[in-house]
Amino acid sequence: MNTQTIAYPDPQRFEKTIDGKKVSLFHLQNKNNTQVYLTNYGARIVSFIFNDSRNNPVDVNLGKAGIDEYAEPKGNYYGCVIGRVCNRIAGAEFDLNGKHYQLKQNIPNNLLHGGADGFHTKVFDAETIEDNRVAMTYYSKDGEEGFPGNVKVKLIYTLTDDNALEITFEAESDEATPFNITNHAFFNLNGEGSGDMLGHTLQIFADRYLPVTENVVPNGSLEPVENTPFDFRTAKTIGADINADNVQVVLGSGFDHTYVLKEQFDTQLLHAAQATGDRSGIVLDVYTDQPGVHFYSGNFMDETHVLKSGDPDRWREAFCLETQHFPDAVHHEHFPSIILKPQEKFVSKTVFKLSNK
Repeated sequence: MNTQTIAYPDPQRFEKTIDGKKVSLFHLQNKNNTQVYLTNYGARIVSFIFNDSRNNPVDVNLGKAGIDEYAEPKGNYYGCVIGRVCNRIAGAEFDLNGKHYQLKQNIPNNLLHGGADGFHTKVFDAETIEDNRVAMTYYSKDGEEGFPGNVKVKLIYTLTDDNALEITFEAESDEATPFNITNHAFFNLNGEGSGDMLGHTLQIFADRYLPVTENVVPNGSLEPVENTPFDFRTAKTIGADINADNVQVVLGSGFDHTYVLKEQFDTQLLHAAQATGDRSGIVLDVYTDQPGVHFYSGNFMDETHVLKSGDPDRWREAFCLETQHFPDAVHHEHFPSIILKPQEKFVSKTVFKLSNK
């Protein structure tokens, strides 16, 4: 049973001008009273509110109370869009078309989530298309965070009447550039502020994953999950093996690994994962056409941030299922390519669908 009190976002706390651009709060609602709150600062999901089987509203998305809180140091990744390249690039460098690009490391030895001033720090242009749909666009200039090419990015958030939040990602570039985009929603299906999510059950529909090095970057192999703590093919609690005596679990400080859904990028939408809140009974189904889904188990949440509920972000209070291409693909030719070429258009879709058990 869920007893969490909903902290609905206050639009006034999202009204601000950053870098000369207006920041606002956007509200989507469907016929079932499912609600999504978004802000164009980092194209973030602020709240995702769904009624449980007892008709109690539950905010399954961890977020912050206002723009000032999102803009504070280290407060950046909650619910945001990550780009140009999500996850990690080893050495913060890559070679492309005979040219070497050295990026600025924002964590030791790596570039993480597009760099210190990646998409999560940008104000997107936004407009409400319909009551249930918002479009957000951003123009990433050549040289931004060290990446080549001018890239036009468009996101469309749609809340459907079957309680699914659909995210369409689009991008075009005038020069070849790495591009790997995701949404970094932090989920707790018992509700924000309800404690850890280790009792949630999780099923990931993949039989291989990407082992990592000591820098939490894929080592290039695609390994079977069978007989490892990473086997979520049959639903089990997230906490069941999170502290297993396994080198990969130790390197990730828990689960911080990408699962292989397919080895090529096409338009086929696959069922990537299903999670269920142990107390709320709320079910999250994730669908994507991306080759991978990155499962992160909140290993570095350390009460640094205050959430909408007024509670700190406690250790492992949330999990992320980040749909994406494989991390560090610029260094692994056998991974699906993340190079966006001129005259090509990147289009991808991810769906977060809620229901009751």
